[in-house]
Amino acid sequence: MKGEVTLKRLLSLMLVVLMIMALVVGCSNDADQKGEATGKVDTKQDESKEDTKEEAKDPVELTFSIWDNNQKEGMEAVAAAFTEQNPHVTVKVEVTPWNEYWTKLEASAVGNSMPDIFWMHTNEFFKYATNKKLMPIEDDMIDQSKFSQGLVDLFTYEGTLYGVPKDFDTIAIFYNKELFDAAGEAYPDDTWDWDKLVEVAQALTDVENGIYGLGAPYQSQNGFYPFIYQNGGTVITEDGKSGYALPETQEAVQFYFDMIHKYKVSPTLEYFAENGTNDTFTSGKLAMFITGSWKMKSFSQNEIIADKFDVAVLAKGKERASISNGLTFSGANDTEHPEEVRAFLEFAATEEAHIIQGKSGAAIPAYENTQSYWVELFPDYNVNVFVEMLDYSVPFPTTPSKPKWGEVESSTLKAFGTGELAAEDAFPYLAEEMDKILEKE
Repeated sequence: MKGEVTLKRLLSLMLVVLMIMALVVGCSNDADQKGEATGKVDTKQDESKEDTKEEAKDPVELTFSIWDNNQKEGMEAVAAAFTEQNPHVTVKVEVTPWNEYWTKLEASAVGNSMPDIFWMHTNEFFKYATNKKLMPIEDDMIDQSKFSQGLVDLFTYEGTLYGVPKDFDTIAIFYNKELFDAAGEAYPDDTWDWDKLVEVAQALTDVENGIYGLGAPYQSQNGFYPFIYQNGGTVITEDGKSGYALPETQEAVQFYFDMIHKYKVSPTLEYFAENGTNDTFTSGKLAMFITGSWKMKSFSQNEIIADKFDVAVLAKGKERASISNGLTFSGANDTEHPEEVRAFLEFAATEEAHIIQGKSGAAIPAYENTQSYWVELFPDYNVNVFVEMLDYSVPFPTTPSKPKWGEVESSTLKAFGTGELAAEDAFPYLAEEMDKILEKE
């Protein structure tokens, strides 16, 4: 019996041991399985962490240089919207006044320290494009069909676009309603021609009280250029020569400066150099002057003139014409942050960016069908004329050598406008000197 009990105990003990071993092995397998499952999850988490580390980018600050303080708020709004989509990138908008802007930009270009993003103007475009200072705008960055072909062409060099069209402008008559009302004259409209323009300007001129009917300062785009094209002339001919040899161009420039010397409805160039056209207009001393849509925001916010002025289409010559121009968002070709600058320019080419710009009142946005956002900001003014005139506006005349021939144009026509040079001396000289420069392009 005793041996039997011992055997039973032994068997029981062995059974317990086997059960324990099975339990341990089972737990171990479960642990391994759980470990494998957990390991897979952990691996994914680790990989996710690694991916996050890879996706996380170091903060980048881009500098964005502009010249118009009236547009700073709008550009900051565009920059903020871009940052919302690209959290690691901030864009600092810096304003440098026009007269200093180009000096500063050129110095930075020479020193390879240009701002990452900046505005580009047609006057200076070719200088920077030919020296490869501008980031090319590749086809996958922009849908060019959404922008005016004329504006795209202005910033294209050797088949490549070097900037995202930002805005466009046209030129109109700005007039003082108070002075018109006092003289009993009807406001300008689309029935006006050159004769009517002179007639009303003379009626509004009161030299004794320092009031002039029409300002004729030395300005090209918002001065004598529109008259040239209204008269069938041109600044640059189709074969790339100076248009100042053409009688149509000469007649138009003569007519413009006749406002000073013949019709006596405008202050002199010397007067404008000292007092400024804008200040003369806002102070109530100028009944009409010709300028661009870019002045709407500042004038509409000027307490002195805001409720006294409106705008109208330019008077018709032999044909209707205004001058259209615009700016681009441009990127530095040697920026330290090409990926981020490219991303900003892609965003700047979107409808969203242009709606933001339009709503800010900064300028008339270039993207198709977004102009109404700008127009709606000025319900008390006839600003639709700026958009309507685009249909018959001439793109701002420019060529790669514009900085050079533009200097000759400026010095010669200023001398003509002050009476220092006679027409028979000014125009042949200007045409000849321009041709010498143009031939070298």
